[in-house]
Amino acid sequence: MKVGDMVRIRFMTMVGEIWEPPQFEEHWETGAIIMSYNEWEKIVTVAYKGETLLIPANDVQLVSRARTDK
Repeated sequence: MKVGDMVRIRFMTMVGEIWEPPQFEEHWETGAIIMSYNEWEKIVTVAYKGETLLIPANDVQLVSRARTDK
């Protein structure tokens, strides 16, 4: 993953009652752009819906590469 790539991000929501064991629903949102990627920390900084988010790299998947031809 490189700066400018479009990615999708995984969001997880806890569902169920408070006295039950935790269960999670996950959904993926497309349209985030990578601003930076720290390989040694496995943290991706993305721009998504006007916000800057720091997300673990295992919650990010590549959708399309940034154009490199100029």
